[in-house]
Amino acid sequence: MGYHGRMNRFFLLFFCLFASLEASDTVLSLTEKYPEILWLADANVRKTEEGQAAGLSHSEQFFGKKFIEFDRTVMTLHCLHLILDGSDEAYELFSQAQPEEERISRNSFISLYLEGQAILKSGWKGLSETELLQALETALVLGDIGKSEKARELFGPLGIKAPDHDDFNGQVMRTAPDLCPSFACLPQASKELLIKTANLAHFGHIFHLEGGPSRFTKLKESELAYTDPFVLVFELFVQKCDVAGALGHVNRLSSLAYREKTHQGYQSVQRAIFTFTDTSKTEKDAYDVHLSQIAEWLELDPNDKIDRVLARIGAMLRLYTKEKGTILKEAMAQLDNEQSEKIALQLNGEFLRTPTYVPAFLLNLSQSTSLTEAITIGLPFVAHVFEQHRASIEQGLFDPTIPLNFNTMAGIAKTAPYGIAKFHIDDQGNVLPREKEWALEPQAP
Repeated sequence: MGYHGRMNRFFLLFFCLFASLEASDTVLSLTEKYPEILWLADANVRKTEEGQAAGLSHSEQFFGKKFIEFDRTVMTLHCLHLILDGSDEAYELFSQAQPEEERISRNSFISLYLEGQAILKSGWKGLSETELLQALETALVLGDIGKSEKARELFGPLGIKAPDHDDFNGQVMRTAPDLCPSFACLPQASKELLIKTANLAHFGHIFHLEGGPSRFTKLKESELAYTDPFVLVFELFVQKCDVAGALGHVNRLSSLAYREKTHQGYQSVQRAIFTFTDTSKTEKDAYDVHLSQIAEWLELDPNDKIDRVLARIGAMLRLYTKEKGTILKEAMAQLDNEQSEKIALQLNGEFLRTPTYVPAFLLNLSQSTSLTEAITIGLPFVAHVFEQHRASIEQGLFDPTIPLNFNTMAGIAKTAPYGIAKFHIDDQGNVLPREKEWALEPQAP
């Protein structure tokens, strides 16, 4: 067994100790190596409102308090090392909490393992396996620092104030990345790699079909698909590990989020991106590769304007079967023609900046009510917000470079799902309830 095999088994054994309160020693070693993780252990962190926090988490073991973004970051590192281990034991630990019918297959887990090993052994720009592993870990650690108010205090005087955390990370990497201790100790080639991949694209938006074809513009313009494909492969692998740890605040040992269809979906995204190896292909060509795959799973027509919306909603809600496609169509049929046309118009339209956290909003709404009501209540609401937002931009009342943010409404969808009709949009793009008190009884959006 090589050095990295031994190191990955070492990490696997140590992460297994998270089952007991002795896990604090392991978390301590991670925070010493990557101090930015501690920036997320703060009550003022801008946490993602997806999933109900449950169980005894890493942060509760280490701090005695729940910090869900800290938990997520630690979990992404855990998942990275399980993937790079690749053993039967690692597979069982990675997937054991997933529903059996949706569980990632052993073959798909092996394909992830092979992707990771290919990156480590690539020798990109002369980097060793150890250095590339460090680059992967650092990319995962720095990806969400924009959610930290401590980071914003550090970088704010440099003019880095983007509301969106991906934009924030991109600005940090372009302006003053060496202020991040983990970045500062990287070799020069690793620094170049992280700068190249910073905010290259929002792969989560692409995966969930949150925006339109323009989400592929930066990828096409980068020309990386045929000039340096390793950079894209590296960033996509980081994204997969990030997704794998996304529900680390709910389960601290097993990946709840990276299931079989998640893996197949990211393979579809990868095929879409690498359509740009043919320089004649457009952003719409790439977009339609992925949308058509989702539509095929749901048995929807990718050329029909309503079915295109439903395929996108299916992607946002992690739905990939004919049965779920049927429920989506039946739910949409409950809306009148005017509502359906407005939804098709608004959700098939482009924004300069893709709205964020719409999937979290719809997912939480479907879990607190039903999938049908996520369509009949959620989609008219989203379309109404989009319509008002576009009108405000046309009137010069809103900065089009600031994306809409549905994160607060995603939190409300978990606890007061029938009170989402009244809203306003603040100057940071946050969609907020208009009143401090909102109705708990059903009402029409």
